[in-house]
Amino acid sequence: MTGGRVRAFGWGLALPLAVVLAGIAAPLLVQVLGLMALCAGKVVYALDAAYVHLALAQQIIAGNYGIVPGEAAAPSSTILYPFLLAALDPLGLGSALPLVINVLCTVAAGLFAMLLARECDIALERIPPLRLFVLTVTVTLALNLPGLAITGLEHSLHVAMTVAYLLGLVRFVKNGRCDWWWIACIIIQPIIRFEAAAMVVADALIFVFFRKYRYALAMVAIGVFLVGGYSLFLHSLGLPLLPSSVLARSEWSKAAVASDGGGGVLPVLFAILRNVKSNATSFGAAQMLGTLAAAVVWLGAAGTRLWAETGTKSDRIKLVTLAFMAFVTIAQLTGGKLGWEPPRYEAYVLVLNMCGLAVIFREQVNAWCEHATWPRVSAICLALLLVFAGYVVQFVSIPVSARKEYLGSFQLQRFVTEFYHRPVAVNQLGYVNYRNPDYVLDLSGLGSEAARRAQAAQEGPDWMNAFLASHNIDLAIMDSGTPTAVPESWVRLADLYPGGSPADPTARYFTFYARSAGAAGPAAEALARFARTLPPADRLLHQRPAVS
Repeated sequence: MTGGRVRAFGWGLALPLAVVLAGIAAPLLVQVLGLMALCAGKVVYALDAAYVHLALAQQIIAGNYGIVPGEAAAPSSTILYPFLLAALDPLGLGSALPLVINVLCTVAAGLFAMLLARECDIALERIPPLRLFVLTVTVTLALNLPGLAITGLEHSLHVAMTVAYLLGLVRFVKNGRCDWWWIACIIIQPIIRFEAAAMVVADALIFVFFRKYRYALAMVAIGVFLVGGYSLFLHSLGLPLLPSSVLARSEWSKAAVASDGGGGVLPVLFAILRNVKSNATSFGAAQMLGTLAAAVVWLGAAGTRLWAETGTKSDRIKLVTLAFMAFVTIAQLTGGKLGWEPPRYEAYVLVLNMCGLAVIFREQVNAWCEHATWPRVSAICLALLLVFAGYVVQFVSIPVSARKEYLGSFQLQRFVTEFYHRPVAVNQLGYVNYRNPDYVLDLSGLGSEAARRAQAAQEGPDWMNAFLASHNIDLAIMDSGTPTAVPESWVRLADLYPGGSPADPTARYFTFYARSAGAAGPAAEALARFARTLPPADRLLHQRPAVS
């Protein structure tokens, strides 16, 4: 392996680098400021899952792998990210830590993309600065990079590592040597996201193609050791081999490894086929396959000389890049999941394919850079905004989602920690778990193996009564976004509508239930005090007279 030294930027490239980084930072800054304006000056993430990571990190620091003290659970679909949050906790950034990490990772992705352009001799410095800035802003919005950052999840890190990986791959094919940091990228990918295990397989095949058999064996062995070791760690805690969040979102994974799944190979194969069908018709599939199809166009033009083995090293770089793009795209469509709101799981594939297209069509990109007039820049920007329109609108919709979290989950956490001061049960993990000194009982099964098993063993909701009683809990807060049947004996105290109207049947709301009429008093009294502190956009509708 080499020392990993990438070609240095000259003074002529310092300006385009600064312009590209500014083009990434500008929409990031606008979105963060917009988010804070919508959330009363606070940093609130668009998804509850960010607070699950933070709560898990808190417990890791305390020596427990779970989200409540003394109970093992694997609610996170990433191995590395909660440990990264735990390691950086001494910085004292609190709940802003994921945002800081994601902003840095997003900017780093831009840096890696510029290094990739430099490695491929793509002359971005020939584009006038203002036009390059506009183009960079457009690409940033088209790939929803700012939106990924303010979800507070690990996807920005995954994107940055993917671009760094492609840079290392190009250098490997070009120079015939492995940079140490590229090997690090290969190793880290599957512990950032499980679906990135496909990259390890692709890496092994690439090493075999280049007759680097020891590298191929080492990469597979390390990947199996890391992911397999984590699964064995979960098993030692009495948990399934994969995190509960993975099993909840992946039917084929559940069929393969969950204790209540199984039944042989056929159920797994049928589940995979259903997953492929679902993904192929989901938002994001057209963009993934479209960028891959554009790359295949080059293969048709270069096929003759490749078949005759007269291709150049440049052709080999392009062929390996195309093969890697195809493998990762198909793997995501087969084993991953698309169609989630906000879209995030396919982000690394889209970024990979866009960068891969620049590598494959290097000559055409260079020619375009030579004549990047305003009409040409405007045309390519408009095309990107149209093709990726569903991602562009996330620039507005994700901050709006963050506001809903502020009006909903953020307020619930305030209620529990500032007014109720007692243990509660919930059917949606998230902010209520973060910085909450009282016990939070999970009814969804994502953060409680006991709840997951209880759900699997019983058809009705009556198991919840015994579950709450065993933990001495009298109040349950149920999220309508996760429809859950409750025991008939529960007493409905109030409904919280975060920014929505009760007349809107699609509005998300939270219902407060007392386990029995005799247990309703403390919760009703706390709700009455809590109601006076809610933001004007929230509505708390009492279902019974509040205790004053």
